[in-house]
Amino acid sequence: MSEGWSRLKSHRSGRGIGVVLGALLVLTDSASVFASDEARDLLVRSESQHRSRSQEYAGELTVTSRDGKIRRKGWKSWRQGYAGDARLLIRFLDPPEVRGVGFLSLGRPGKNPDQWLYLPSMKRERRIASQDREASFVGTDFNYEDMEDFDQTKYDAKLLPDGAIDGQACWMIEVQPKEKSLYERKRLAMKKDFLDVVRVESFRKGEDTPVKRLTLSEIEEIEGHRVARKMEMTDLRKGSRTTVILKDLAFDRSQPGDRFTIQNLDREGGS
Repeated sequence: MSEGWSRLKSHRSGRGIGVVLGALLVLTDSASVFASDEARDLLVRSESQHRSRSQEYAGELTVTSRDGKIRRKGWKSWRQGYAGDARLLIRFLDPPEVRGVGFLSLGRPGKNPDQWLYLPSMKRERRIASQDREASFVGTDFNYEDMEDFDQTKYDAKLLPDGAIDGQACWMIEVQPKEKSLYERKRLAMKKDFLDVVRVESFRKGEDTPVKRLTLSEIEEIEGHRVARKMEMTDLRKGSRTTVILKDLAFDRSQPGDRFTIQNLDREGGS
């Protein structure tokens, strides 16, 4: 009888452990879903608050190498739409060796955008193939994927423990791309007060340290839109960085119907 009683207790104990483990799994899954839902809500709210119909600015670029060598560039940028449906045109103004170089990106919601680069020396545009997305964008620390507008619908997201950037409380959000990407994941720091994204760190597959860090600062409200006047992309492997200062910002202006076309991209010096 003692042996039977022991077996019964062992059976009940085993069932009890199973119930506890099952409950823990349910709680873990529920917490994971909650973290994912909360992260998505923050991304949607941030996008909604920062959305504009269009944006224009003059960019002053400084590219600083690991050894401190500095190169300066200037471009004019026009954007229509936002995030997944953004259409972007950039025209380089200086120095002379890149003057007239143009870049056109046409967003496709939920997918990678179509991109072209115009080179005055060739007198024609070149489509950016998927295998070229890692290449440096006209000698800067941005690559062609980095030039895309962030589209939260292209990523799975989860909330990480809170953090702080320059003393400002931040939501920390990890996003993983659904489409093919150069990066396995990104970690976003979003200020809790105005939901401004102030830092984006990008990670390669299987790596614990980021390879790129984008910092957005000098945030101001212009024409009713909060915008970072300074962007800095740091290549943490190369030790170089590219700083972009945004000047002459304007929002929600009407754009010519043919501005975001290949025909206009090929129009040297056009806009």
